[in-house]
Amino acid sequence: MQKRIYRLTRILTACALLCACSTVPSDAPQTNAQGVTFKAFYTKLKAEAKSKGYNPGVLDAAFSGKPAPIPAVVKSENNQPELVRTFAQYTGAMLSSNRIDAGRQNLMEHSEDLLATQTRTGVSASVVVALWGIETNFGKVQGDHPVVPALVTLAWQSPRSDYFRKETFAALQVLKKTGKKPSELLGSWAGAMGQCQFMPSSYLAYGTDGNNDGVADIWTDEADVFASAATYLQKRGWKSNTPWRLLADGVNVNGVKLNSRGLSEPQPLAFWQSRGFKLPEGSKLASGVELRYYHPQPEGPAYLLGPNFSVILSWNNSSYFAWSVLALAETLEAQPQ
Repeated sequence: MQKRIYRLTRILTACALLCACSTVPSDAPQTNAQGVTFKAFYTKLKAEAKSKGYNPGVLDAAFSGKPAPIPAVVKSENNQPELVRTFAQYTGAMLSSNRIDAGRQNLMEHSEDLLATQTRTGVSASVVVALWGIETNFGKVQGDHPVVPALVTLAWQSPRSDYFRKETFAALQVLKKTGKKPSELLGSWAGAMGQCQFMPSSYLAYGTDGNNDGVADIWTDEADVFASAATYLQKRGWKSNTPWRLLADGVNVNGVKLNSRGLSEPQPLAFWQSRGFKLPEGSKLASGVELRYYHPQPEGPAYLLGPNFSVILSWNNSSYFAWSVLALAETLEAQPQ
């Protein structure tokens, strides 16, 4: 009897050991898709930062001395509104009556700064206000994620790791330029900052002083926010007095590659005319202008989208976002009913 109890005890002990060995400890190193632990990645990143002339201690300070990936950032990347909502759901939310009313109010309230920016860049004030309204609800929601840790997390685990690694170094440069502490540099889960949600590299390239005080403050100064957003669009190829959408029902798209959202690459006007498109009477397009075919909803109309749609796509590579910005701007320009 005692021998059987002894053998049973040994079996149970072995099973317990096997279970313990097969359970991953809660503090086990996390790895990305390439099998690299965050600790190993972070160590290499700090060395690269030092080689580029940055103080690697700033990275540690950004993590409050405890570098680790941010779970909320990983979750947000996999649940972006553009990925989980339909066209109607997304655009409906972006063109809400509250946003339209607030947009019109802000157009009037900031008319002087907006007009100055429009005169300088050729970018419509309504487009700047639409971007501002959609990105941060007119500056009210700028994001509360620490920018540097968010970018480091994405540089470690995102499929676009190279992009986010470069943005991490750009963020370190932003800290140098602005004198901000790492804890003060807050933004979206993807590292976008300020009232116009610039990525760090975009701020360095396009941040503009709109009120001549010597500083490009995209966080608290609306004149700088407007000037910076308009400068970005201008330098990305904005074309004033150009229609952003034209109805394209009946256009033959056989053989034209469309992405999962029904959007094509840009093609010359002559290409679409050869496929049945007729330019509406009174519409004018400059020679050489390229247009994108877009059919966002199977039950809805199709369009040819002008070059300014592509400019907005360079800001945020989502057709839903670009459509919403330009549609909101169009609505803001129209007289209230």
